[in-house]
Amino acid sequence: MEETSYSRNDRLKAYCLQEGIALFGVADVQEIRTTFRLPSVKERLHFGISLGVRLSDAVLDEIEDGPTLLYAWHYRQANILLDKTAFRVAGLIQEEGYRALPVAASQITDWRAQKGHLSHKHVGVLAGHGWIGRNNLLVHPRYGSAVRYVTILTDMPLPTGTAMAFGCGTCQACMAACPAAALGESPEMYDFDRCYQQLCEFRKTRNIGQHICGLCVTVCRGSSRLGSHSLST
Repeated sequence: MEETSYSRNDRLKAYCLQEGIALFGVADVQEIRTTFRLPSVKERLHFGISLGVRLSDAVLDEIEDGPTLLYAWHYRQANILLDKTAFRVAGLIQEEGYRALPVAASQITDWRAQKGHLSHKHVGVLAGHGWIGRNNLLVHPRYGSAVRYVTILTDMPLPTGTAMAFGCGTCQACMAACPAAALGESPEMYDFDRCYQQLCEFRKTRNIGQHICGLCVTVCRGSSRLGSHSLST
């Protein structure tokens, strides 16, 4: 019997769960190919598999007024896990005769604009993981922003998710927590320059070697402490 897109999806999803991935979804990336400059490698890769790994609540609990050395290490390890899993999933897809391009979880191609090869968060929105919140990050309804993401572009036909509506409601915790006052009532009010200047300051004064903060992530964790590890639908 010929394998269906749904059975392929379930098989890849199960593999990712075994590897420690928390969220699995698929996006139709055609509509964002020009807007978010997806790698030019190939307009035929119409599907974007979005994988997410949860950050540790215990590590985030240690963040009080800026990023810690432990958070910097944890951030790197999350990216390593995502990249390794994406690389392996791309290999599985290729073994089945399809094309797959794993896109680095955190490889900067434009340092001043702090942009990578593509916007993992916008692929995640189209995959149905959540919405872009007031903190300009992808907010999952259960895990909040305490998730790191990676993308695998492919031509393997898979069932795609549906974007969620803005769901932050009246919560403004990230606005209150932002040391740069870079956040506003809507994602469009995010002030990149203020945020980036703060990241540069943290990188220099905290000796962490990365442009990271973590404060808006720390206060945006959804209902993650109420349940156990699971995959998204």
